[in-house]
Amino acid sequence: MKKSKLKNYFKCYLFLISYRLLVTQFEDLSNELIYEIFDYIDYIFIYETFVKFNLRFQFLFHNSSLPLKINFPLTSKSIFQYRCQHLITPNIKRIISLNISKYFLDFFSINLFSSLESLIIHQIQSDKISLILNHLILLPRFSSLSIHSLDYFQDENSIYLSIFHLTKLIFCKLTYPSGGERVPLPISSIHYSKLESLIINGHCRLDQLISILSYTSKLRHLSCQYLYGSGCTEINFSLNLTSICLILYQISFDELKLFLSKISFQLKKLQIKKFNDENYFHAQQWEELIINSLPNLSIFDFQYTLLINNNSYQRLINQFSTNFWIQRKWFFDYYYYKIENSTYLNFFSITPYKYNHFILYEQINNNKTISFGKNFAHHLTIEGQLRVEEYSIQFPNVNKLILKENSSVIKNLNSIIPLRQITDLDIKDNQFSIEILRLLPNLQCLTLSNIFLLKSKRIKTFRNNKIIKLIIDDDECQLKHIRFLINLFPNLQSIEISINENYFQDILKYLLSKSTDLFSLFLLNVNTKFSEKIQNFIKNENLLNNYTIERIHGGLYLWW
Repeated sequence: MKKSKLKNYFKCYLFLISYRLLVTQFEDLSNELIYEIFDYIDYIFIYETFVKFNLRFQFLFHNSSLPLKINFPLTSKSIFQYRCQHLITPNIKRIISLNISKYFLDFFSINLFSSLESLIIHQIQSDKISLILNHLILLPRFSSLSIHSLDYFQDENSIYLSIFHLTKLIFCKLTYPSGGERVPLPISSIHYSKLESLIINGHCRLDQLISILSYTSKLRHLSCQYLYGSGCTEINFSLNLTSICLILYQISFDELKLFLSKISFQLKKLQIKKFNDENYFHAQQWEELIINSLPNLSIFDFQYTLLINNNSYQRLINQFSTNFWIQRKWFFDYYYYKIENSTYLNFFSITPYKYNHFILYEQINNNKTISFGKNFAHHLTIEGQLRVEEYSIQFPNVNKLILKENSSVIKNLNSIIPLRQITDLDIKDNQFSIEILRLLPNLQCLTLSNIFLLKSKRIKTFRNNKIIKLIIDDDECQLKHIRFLINLFPNLQSIEISINENYFQDILKYLLSKSTDLFSLFLLNVNTKFSEKIQNFIKNENLLNNYTIERIHGGLYLWW
């Protein structure tokens, strides 16, 4: 039976059993088929749902040797510890995939997972990364690594060298904020890394990138989110990259041209995003580069934004519609938009975008339908009062939405975004209507720039019990605001706020006693003196027993 049929069968079963139309039919399935169905569902959910169902399912869970993929989200500390003890410890040799937060490492050392093949770890401190990498070296089957660091890499070269020594590693994704000195690695003449895909979601200079690539001769896919120029043009090695995705900052076209011509003769797919450099907006330069150095290129995805002056750019736009581009079926469109007092040109390929984040602006002075095509981004930002009818575009995969100065636009978005799938909403606006939340029935995370945006005469009629995370990234909340928020979102599990120092005792007492689901609190903009007051108050009042407290990015984080 194909996996798609199994998935549909299980969906039908859950629907029927909810109406008590089936009692034993699911149990009539063979063990092998049940295991295959369970492969589609989070193991923690399966275990906690079925393990006490009957003796047969207890046996299936406790006596199976099948590999496990574990998604281990942050929950309350008591539940977290229970799951570590009852789900992870008994199955530690079976686990082949882990998706974890940094707190998981307080309970387990990674080298204990002898069958581990894939690791995704979130919010880890950079000084802990080297230890993790040293443990991963001991795992014989490890092949996929994704690290999201809380801070910039303090010892960047050591981290990269450790990654290159993971002899089975094929996929690597690194996400980190900017900061620190960037000294390139020495160019390597020994190519021992087996990496095939490298994604760098952080600031990187071209000379750094070149030195990194000298260790990865087998690399096929490269993505770099913030690539800067360095004046370095010496490249004494070649690669067989087939796919490159670059977001460019302060790097000249000549630098990029030399870089691409040296390392990517086999390139089939090139994605480039660039801001404010007219040198990139000359079609003839791209034609020469492609003909001379990229003969196998089949996908050219170009997104270009330019701050415009009084000059006309229509001639440059028209150069991208010659026979060279038409024969390759590479088509482009454009529109103008305005931010504050500046006007910009947005020029882009008409192709299914693969960038994870896409920005859609309110166009001005165009009066035409913009042909974007289908966009597969998961994260969408909309700026301005968008007129949806002017855009021929679909976002079938978007689950995170940011609205800037456009709170009313969401009413018309259902034609381009399936609003039911939005789980994360960030509103950066000076106006807000509660009606926005009514249109997003599956919203789980809400970010607002101001607590007063929630004020509404109709707020009391709002009912959404799925919002579990709230971030207020401006203003100081008083106790009355906290009461209002907890009443409005009774199932909150995580809150990020700034609080008024004069009210912190009453606020903490209220949050830690009245909100039963809450297990995570991040207090923003807390200086060292205020942090000590909070910690002493929690301890003296015995507000929490089993908890973790730490300073992160100028704030104070509590988990209990």
